[in-house]
Amino acid sequence: MDVHIKMRGEGLNEEYDFLGGEPDREWWLDLAGLVNWNRQGLCVQARSGDWSVYLSPIPSGRQDARGRRREFQLALNGVCGQPTVTAVVLPLLALWLEEVPGAKGTSRLADALCHEFPDEAISRLRGKHTPNHRGETRQRFDAAVENLDLNPSPSACTQPKGVLSEVWWGVHEHAKDRRGFLERVSRLLSGSEEGIAVLGNLVYESDAKNDFADSSSVTRLRAAWPDAAVTLLVRPGRRPPVPARPGSPPVSSSPGGEVGRGKGPAAPTPVTATPKPRTDEQTSQGTDTERLLRRMAWSCAGVAMLFITILVLVVLLIL
Repeated sequence: MDVHIKMRGEGLNEEYDFLGGEPDREWWLDLAGLVNWNRQGLCVQARSGDWSVYLSPIPSGRQDARGRRREFQLALNGVCGQPTVTAVVLPLLALWLEEVPGAKGTSRLADALCHEFPDEAISRLRGKHTPNHRGETRQRFDAAVENLDLNPSPSACTQPKGVLSEVWWGVHEHAKDRRGFLERVSRLLSGSEEGIAVLGNLVYESDAKNDFADSSSVTRLRAAWPDAAVTLLVRPGRRPPVPARPGSPPVSSSPGGEVGRGKGPAAPTPVTATPKPRTDEQTSQGTDTERLLRRMAWSCAGVAMLFITILVLVVLLIL
């Protein structure tokens, strides 16, 4: 299993960076329409015998110089069915689901990572992608997992062999739905099924009840994973309406299709005459006239300067 940990630095201009090494590609950024990674976000994908997990955030209780929260973000990947799946990955996901979106009231995962990754270690490891720094990061992560004393999750091989439904969704605030989500994730990580599981904090329960017809992001996700299991944990309630721009009256549509403002009929569009383009002859005449006027102005200025010069000389001779 490969482990990559992301963390914000302490300085004024410090942003998030990986500790000790980074993955080949930040694949989770493809889910920007489904997940705001600054809030509770989780994605698991399994395809062709390999799996990947991205998990964010794990609170650290720390802040940078500008008062922004500094939180751990984990990117893990490996081969389906390996012992680390049931010994480490599934228990970690289960603990995060209970402590972060489940608001269990404990902070075992955060405390373990904070203990093994003090600020001194983070400052030394951030952006340093050498074998030694990568090795230290992995040792500290393994120590955090060992201190958690996780209970191995049941193997997905012992679960019923029924094929997962193409699309499953639940609400992340409901404990039963979180358990259902984790059961499907275990099938992905074991290699029993191929698919993707997302805690989509930009997707709402109302979207799911409408079969995601109004969610283009979910439509694209389903198209990207054809004939695979798509698993979603969504936010409760209805999607909030898009606020109108300040000062813009509401827009209504009449049965005939005309669009007007408020409840009244559509206002007629004023017709303005389009000015005719100037012909080449008109353009040439205008240019010649302007050139003549400039020459006359310069000539008058020259005569005036000559008159003033002669006047000055006459005055000097008289004096």
